[in-house]
Amino acid sequence: MRARLALLAALALALLLDSCSGRERSNPLDAANPTSGGAPQGFNAIAGFVSARIVWTPRPDLAIDGFRLYRKAPFDADFVPLAGLQPPSSSTYFDGGLIDGLDYRYRLYFVTQGALSARYAEDVATPGRLRAWTADAAGGRLIQLSPDARDVISVRDGFGAVYSLAVTPDHGPLWIPDNLSGAIRIVDPVNFTAVTVNGFAQQPFTTALDPLDGSAWVCDLTGQVVHLSPSGAPAGRSLPLLLQPAGIATDADSGEVWVTELAGNRVRRYLRDGTPNGARAISSPSRVATDSLTGDGWVTSFTTGRVWRIRQDLLELDSLRLQGPIGVALDWRRRTAWVADALAKELVAIDMDTRAVRFRISGFGEPRDVAVDLDRGEAWVVDRTAGTVYRVSPTGTLLGAASGLGNPHEVRLDRGYQ
Repeated sequence: MRARLALLAALALALLLDSCSGRERSNPLDAANPTSGGAPQGFNAIAGFVSARIVWTPRPDLAIDGFRLYRKAPFDADFVPLAGLQPPSSSTYFDGGLIDGLDYRYRLYFVTQGALSARYAEDVATPGRLRAWTADAAGGRLIQLSPDARDVISVRDGFGAVYSLAVTPDHGPLWIPDNLSGAIRIVDPVNFTAVTVNGFAQQPFTTALDPLDGSAWVCDLTGQVVHLSPSGAPAGRSLPLLLQPAGIATDADSGEVWVTELAGNRVRRYLRDGTPNGARAISSPSRVATDSLTGDGWVTSFTTGRVWRIRQDLLELDSLRLQGPIGVALDWRRRTAWVADALAKELVAIDMDTRAVRFRISGFGEPRDVAVDLDRGEAWVVDRTAGTVYRVSPTGTLLGAASGLGNPHEVRLDRGYQ
């Protein structure tokens, strides 16, 4: 009996100690807390133009003095404090006057009885003038990404099945085609007001802009390419009698138009006013991009696994074999062709002059599209199945990733010249 009582007492003591320990571990200031680790939560440094917006979760419910924010700039030897003590109810701080293209690291501490917490939250932001846009085809969302591709800046709903988009340079309008309803929306990227254009296309798909007047050439998968002015009104002749036009590009100098006919097994070329200027048989062409230096077109084919280089007079210069390429973007300054090889789950960097593969980046789910920042030589690639857009350096280093984007198909960049 005495042994049994001793055992029950020991069990009761153990339960009491465990209960106390559990209560202590639930304290957000406790370094052993499984959720917070003793550091502030919800901490995020969101890059902007010469700035960063720092956000965190406010804690007016805690017995703390507040928060202290520190920053380490590229030219600082260590972290230095920003402003003064932030109250427990605070949740954001705007850090302006930064230098675009440089990494700024931030740390946030709890302050209790005048002392910093042992643990801190940390994040990095790389400000820049670039604006990056993608769309969630499943959720009908237009999404703006931060210039370092680490965060989502804004999300707007109600755009339907968006498989493609086009971005006018210098913060001009966005062209958002809804493949399901046939509507084409011209969106102001500042206040997000939109003009909806109906009646010109049944299944609008990929879009390219005229570099001289900002008008849009929109592929309609039912068999035409429509040409619309920046206001949404018809802009001269459209391009009829096509078999599933899936890819389109405009020449940066002349404004001439290249179109791939997926079902028609052709690449067509038109003058800027829509006058036909030749065609060439190509098996199941997917997308096309133009070389601003030579005027050549680069054409991909997911079905045949090939990438062709086509001269302005539509002579086939050469080709190389991948597995299933779709998106292609050309960095004509550094002579790098970036190709999204969806079937191989790779992003491939190709020397535009020798056609040699410089390197491959693997591990993607379905890299479907790629865009290039000509100022920095960085590639932005869409991984559709991962719902992620990645930012990659000219040498293939991963620089940033924004996830949770649903079902993105394309990414487009506005380099933001003002």
